[in-house]
Amino acid sequence: MALSKKNICIFCKGKTVSGMGNISSYWYCNVCLLGWLKEIPHIVYADDYYIGKSNIASIIFSPIANFFYFIRRVYVGLDEKKVWVDCGAGEGGFLQTVHSKKKIGVEISSFGRKMMKEKGILTLSDEEFLVSKNLQADVISFWHVIEHLVEPTRYLSVARKNLSKNGKIVLGIPNHRSFEFRVFGKHWFHLVQEYHIWHFSPKSITQLLNRTGFTVKYIDNWSIEHHLTGILQSFINKSAGSDSVLHRLVKRGLNYSLSFKDIFWSIFWLSIGLPIVLLFWLVSSIFNQSGTIVIVATKSKG
Repeated sequence: MALSKKNICIFCKGKTVSGMGNISSYWYCNVCLLGWLKEIPHIVYADDYYIGKSNIASIIFSPIANFFYFIRRVYVGLDEKKVWVDCGAGEGGFLQTVHSKKKIGVEISSFGRKMMKEKGILTLSDEEFLVSKNLQADVISFWHVIEHLVEPTRYLSVARKNLSKNGKIVLGIPNHRSFEFRVFGKHWFHLVQEYHIWHFSPKSITQLLNRTGFTVKYIDNWSIEHHLTGILQSFINKSAGSDSVLHRLVKRGLNYSLSFKDIFWSIFWLSIGLPIVLLFWLVSSIFNQSGTIVIVATKSKG
């Protein structure tokens, strides 16, 4: 799915409009509900993108991360797999928890691949993955990766070639057709214009998967890992006028200055305001309007 000419939708070839919600830096199709950046950023993943510098993250949040990783595995069953491929695997933290005889991490960063190799995980660069075939994977996962890729169609087509007959693909993505985006707009935690090229809806991601030879089995709106935490950070973003201060604190430690507003609103939404966050998550999930969704799909027959 290469980028098309401006004003032309890459899906339906119809005329697009300028602006996704109140964000003018996107083209948007009102038919297939897909948004994409007008200007594609030069994305560089520095070494510290893959490994946090904060002892807070490693000591306090490690059990939480392991719980989230367990939920990821539930989507495709907890039985042992023969081959599991994780695209955008980072430093391999998730793959370490996977129950599979063979684990393969696909990662653009040589630093990330080096870290995975040290953990005993097989690795492929993005170029190596794009020419691979017949890996016979039981699962290929894309956890908040597809929205980063200039050509997601190409990756999904290759993923299909590498799935076993009954294999599954699982994707976690932001959902701009959500209460969260409508309420928070430019303060939405999952907007991330420096990294997120595409913004899918349930309709547009289903179309993309269908076009690349998949059948969607179900779409889940109840993600705790990315949806609930995203709402929390979005409330902090909007209240403090900052950019993901809590997320950066957990991942990177105190390597930057914190304003009084950052501290105050982070504490507020983690304590007094937390019931509001939970209610927002509950309501948006019930009405299938969550800020992130998880999609499980299998290869289409024929």
